[in-house]
Amino acid sequence: METIAYHPLLEVQQEDVKKVRQFFDLDDINRIKESLEAIEEWCKKQAHLAEAFQYLRTNMLERLWILSRGSVEGTKIKIDKFLTMRGMTPELSLNKSYEEFENFLDCVLYVPLPKLCPTDQSRVMVTQIISGKWEHFSLLSYLRYCFMIGEYRLHHDYCLSERYIIDLSNVNIQLLTKLNPIILKKGEILCTEGYGTKIKGIHILNAPSFVDKFVFLIKQGLKEKVAKRLHVHSSYEELYKEIPKEILPKDYGGDGPSCANLAEKWKNVFKTDESKKIIDQCNKLVTDESKRSSVKFNEEYLGLPGSFRRLDVD
Repeated sequence: METIAYHPLLEVQQEDVKKVRQFFDLDDINRIKESLEAIEEWCKKQAHLAEAFQYLRTNMLERLWILSRGSVEGTKIKIDKFLTMRGMTPELSLNKSYEEFENFLDCVLYVPLPKLCPTDQSRVMVTQIISGKWEHFSLLSYLRYCFMIGEYRLHHDYCLSERYIIDLSNVNIQLLTKLNPIILKKGEILCTEGYGTKIKGIHILNAPSFVDKFVFLIKQGLKEKVAKRLHVHSSYEELYKEIPKEILPKDYGGDGPSCANLAEKWKNVFKTDESKKIIDQCNKLVTDESKRSSVKFNEEYLGLPGSFRRLDVD
């Protein structure tokens, strides 16, 4: 809690932790401890949360508290949403293992950049389609892998928000047939409402001639606020105005390691016993709805379950 364990692929300096906490005026260690203890005690008393909560590690709990701006009551709601919405979207959230992605990762690179963006303490995620492999792309597999990375990061990362770089250099127009706005919308709701992710920006690079159609489809699955943060960059120099060159990979003229190099290191991370344990525990982060109190979730949280039902594909 006072310090963050070093992770070579998710570097967080103590100064970064200080800035994140100070952003929400949360730099009192005693307050952090007292808040987390109060949240933990409450969760253990909620019958529908108690089983899953034993797999929610303290460092994950602190990240959710930070994303709730240090509000104890807000964190309780966030945890309930987080665990409930995972159960409502099992196709995105549950029964994951690294082995299911081994073939998929031959066609896609999805990596967090090791260094936080120094201007706003955001974590930058990069997506690349590997040349000649786009036809094997699956949006569902892609989102499942993104969420597995995200769950792992909740154990190690410490950031205020996220940015996404999408490199379209190796795709053609047939990729559009693989973009299901309904699945994308479910992913966006789970990301922003369930996990509480703050999306600072979506940056499209190496745009092909059909980029307008791609952007249109992507925006169908995004809230208006997030859609306005989607940018198509005509040059890497434009990107540097948003994300400093020193943290970007060599692929984009930056000083960091290449995306291929990072992807290989992430493959090795997910093969470790510690990572397998984290993935297994995250698969158990779901509410037991049979034990929920008589106050229905959709009455408490503005009808979100209804929203998901309307998104179901017949």
